[in-house]
Amino acid sequence: MLNSLKLSRAANVGSAVVLAACLGGCSLAPGPYLGVSAPTLDETDRPYVYDEADASLIEDRADIFAITPSVVAMQVQEREKEESANEARRRAATVKPIDAYQYLVGPRDVLRITVWNHPELNNPAGTSMDLAGRIVDADGTFFYPYAGQIKAAGRTVQAIRAELTKKLSKVLVEPQVDVSVADYRSQRAFVLGQVAKPGVVPITDVQLTITDIISQAGGLQESADLRRATLQRGQEQRPVDLFALFYSGDVSQNFPLQTNDVLTIPENRYNKIFVMGDVLKQQSLIMPRGRMSLAEALSDAGGFDLLSAKAGNLYVIREGANQRSQIWHLNASSPDAMVLADRFDLKARDVVYVDPAAVARFGRVVKNIIPSASLLRASAQN
Repeated sequence: MLNSLKLSRAANVGSAVVLAACLGGCSLAPGPYLGVSAPTLDETDRPYVYDEADASLIEDRADIFAITPSVVAMQVQEREKEESANEARRRAATVKPIDAYQYLVGPRDVLRITVWNHPELNNPAGTSMDLAGRIVDADGTFFYPYAGQIKAAGRTVQAIRAELTKKLSKVLVEPQVDVSVADYRSQRAFVLGQVAKPGVVPITDVQLTITDIISQAGGLQESADLRRATLQRGQEQRPVDLFALFYSGDVSQNFPLQTNDVLTIPENRYNKIFVMGDVLKQQSLIMPRGRMSLAEALSDAGGFDLLSAKAGNLYVIREGANQRSQIWHLNASSPDAMVLADRFDLKARDVVYVDPAAVARFGRVVKNIIPSASLLRASAQN
């Protein structure tokens, strides 16, 4: 009799727990849930800001937008405007005359000097050591027989040859002098990050550019973020759009390099889209080198989970201004909404989120409650 009474009480307690969960609605459902929608706006599609006196937690810290045809049209217009500006810049850079480039000798460079018909000057010691060349000292000068100290740093080989010829003319009749750089040691640039062989590349008599240094470093890796490369020159850092350079032919991004320049190409693992919620496969997606649409990200995640997703609550969450998030809402319950989704561009670090349907949330509540009720029943039986 006593056991029956305990069992009855336990059953009543379990029933009360389940009933309380049911009456409490799906607020007890595990997992995140947004459940917000942008109100109907006029064609300006202004962000909706809730009245603070009646603001819930999400709406209080985020601006909510609707993904509408006018929003998508504006986005497409901005993209076309940007592409037009890039095309104009590319054409201007293509027709721009190339500045004359001359290599200036520096300390540690090795000069090869030949005085024709005077082998005693080319190899005065009778050994092959002097054939290796003349090293420019740290003070920027080098010594040459019968000419003394010759200033080399900061000068072209033509200027060095002219001075050397003038000084040798005092002891030789019409000397024929040739000067060239045997080894370039004084100037170098650095390439770091996502290339096959990061390291140092010497600057020579052939002007070194962005494409040259990447080529000499073995080319780009698949993981390279082409849109976020930077060029550090002293205290100045400038962005380098390698995507525009390699895929749009924008040679204005092919900057000539100077000594001690540092080109850094970051990894694109930070350039991701996150797909979460009631989709078949929650995952992070690395953005392609072009653009990625909302429909593409959703498709790569396997689409909606047809057993649990609420297609009317499809969101794109991104960082906005003043530490306020932006929530872009698309009612995708109708398949033709995917046309808008395919034209809506995503940005790096966007979160694509799909809400669960009410029945799915209720099912998750019950799934969590049943083990508790079973435990109470087992305790009563014991």
